[in-house]
Parts: sequence; C-alpha cells; structure tokens
Amino acid sequence: MSDFPKEEMSTFDRVSATFRGEPTDRVCIGWLGRKETGLGLPQVTVADVVRDKSGVLLHKGIKAITERFKPDMISVTTYTTVEAVAIGTKDKYFKDQLPAPVDYVIKSPEDLDRVHIPDPRVDGDLPCIYNALRKVVRDFGNHYPVGAGTVGPFSVGARIRGLWDISFDIMRRPWFAHDVVKFATEACINIIEGWQSAGATGFASGAGSETVLSPEHFRQFCVPYERQYLQAAKKMGFLSYTRHICSGPSADLVVDEMAKFGLDEMPTLVWGYYKDAETMAQKKRFFAEFSPRVAVGGTFRASDQLAFWSPSEIEAEVKRLLDVCYPDGKYVHVADCCIPPATPLENIEAFVISAKKYRPK
Repeated sequence: MSDFPKEEMSTFDRVSATFRGEPTDRVCIGWLGRKETGLGLPQVTVADVVRDKSGVLLHKGIKAITERFKPDMISVTTYTTVEAVAIGTKDKYFKDQLPAPVDYVIKSPEDLDRVHIPDPRVDGDLPCIYNALRKVVRDFGNHYPVGAGTVGPFSVGARIRGLWDISFDIMRRPWFAHDVVKFATEACINIIEGWQSAGATGFASGAGSETVLSPEHFRQFCVPYERQYLQAAKKMGFLSYTRHICSGPSADLVVDEMAKFGLDEMPTLVWGYYKDAETMAQKKRFFAEFSPRVAVGGTFRASDQLAFWSPSEIEAEVKRLLDVCYPDGKYVHVADCCIPPATPLENIEAFVISAKKYRPK
C-alpha cells in the first residue's frame, strides 16, 4: 500500500477496494455523521431538523455535507434514541445538540404488552429519516453507497427500559432483560426493512449501552440478538454492515466479542472507539482472521479533538493516525462517534482534506 493508483476511482470502487485491502487512489472517507443536523444553526435548530417528519431539513444538511466534503459513503440518521422515542420513550430536545431521554417507556414486564413495533414511515421521529433517505437515494444513490440503520437490539432495549434498570434486570431477572431485547430486535428488523424499501443498501448498528456490559453478559444479551439482526438484514438484500463501538467502561473488553456477530456475512466496517491508533491497527488484523472484507475506522475523538482543536492540530493528528492505521488498507477515515452539531466547519475540512491529501511514507 505504499503507492496509490494514479487514476481516480469511483466512490463504489474505492469503498470496495478498501474493504478488500486493495490499493485505492486515496484514503476512503466515511460519513461525517450528525454535523448535518446543525448546519442551519442558529436559525434552524437541531430540534427542528430531527422532528421534521418530511425529512426536508435533514436532506438539506446531508446534501450540503456531501457536496462540500465529498465523503465516500452516506449514512442517513438523526439521534441515538430515535427508535426508542418511536416506541414510547420521552426525550428532551435541544437547540444545538442531539436529544436525550428523560422517561423510559418500559417500567414493568406488563408494559411490553402495551407497546408496538414501530413503523418507520409514521411513528415518532423515524419518518424524518425515512423521507430524507428517499431524497438522498434519489439525489446521490448512483454515486455513493447510502446506508441507514439503528443503534442495535441491545441499545434499543436499554433506551426503552433505561440502562440502569436493564442492567439491574440482567442481574436479578434476566428473563425480563431477554424479553426486552427480543422486542427491541423485532423493532430494529422492522425499522431497517423500512430503510431498505426507501433505498438503503447498507445498514448499521451499535451504541454505547452495550459497552457497559461484562464480556459474559455481552455474549448473552448482545451477540445472539445482533446475529439475528444481521441475518435478517442479509435476507432483505443489504450489501454492507456498519458496526459502531461506542466508548464505555467495557469497550476494550467486548470489542473482540464482536467477531462473533458474523462479520463474514457481508463487507463490514467496525468503527468508533479504540483506545489508540495502535489498538485499532491491531484490531484490524484481528478482524481479518474472521473475514477478508472487514475494515476499521475511528479513534479520532469527535467530542473534543474534532470539536475543539485547531485545524493545524487536527491535520497533524490525522497524519499520525494514518501513518499507524492506513498501511495494508482496510481503513476508513471517520471520527470515533457522533460529530457534535456545532463543530466548526473548518475543523471538519481539516479532518477530511488532510486525509485526502495523505500519502504513505
């Protein structure tokens, strides 16, 4: 991977080659997620964007990000409790940051009989994603891989039950925790079926709730349901899988368990929190033992490095990161988590352009 091909590649060819570990004309750039919800600040708030059921505001943000930074993939999403809100969890909305839960819908086993599997076309704020996705596929589907997903079965379960309560359930009444995650799995599958009908070719999963679990509880309450979710997505015809690792106290311990999800089912990006660049490079080699089409990305901290560093500091850190993680390919340049909506555009530009200009030693 010391030399880049001289001819410019299409985004589809660049992404495919990246997953296979083949030479590309430049570093593959992942989606710059959640900044699109804050492009209209201060006149158009984040709350305005994520509650706009027509998807017009979200589509405008995605269009602006895509045309300015020209990443190699697009992911249509809004906030990490959107599935739970569609089921009945109550969120607080903010002007310049993503919504957060204030009241969880499942308070007892009986509540599982009162809630319904959400329809992404009509329930909660999911129509914002559904309608924006249709517009994005119309405008960019011939030029970019377009994906959409959920935060995954366990994290949806934690967001309808509450992380503290589902953790208590795991210890005291595991049957109830299983029932909650089973319901959440059905919800996730139904939601991505809606995304597939709207034109998404890739699907996503993963959030922070599962990275508070011990490895043993991760194997019991996350792995089997994630496998079911992945198998359902494959049957629907999805072509790629984006798996997020969110920071949490057990993130370093459970990341290896993600290899049990079925990474060989389709091209997979395992992105997000890694302790450092060296760890991410090591995990890239580890995942390659399970599938020849797994890439990694992340480590660069969105909430502090990308949001608050200077452009020159960002450029220097990007080069250091790429020197460690880019060799042998299978690397997608993406921040470790949601980019805060108020992040300066010049910082994102430094993050992207420095990677596009990068050449290996």
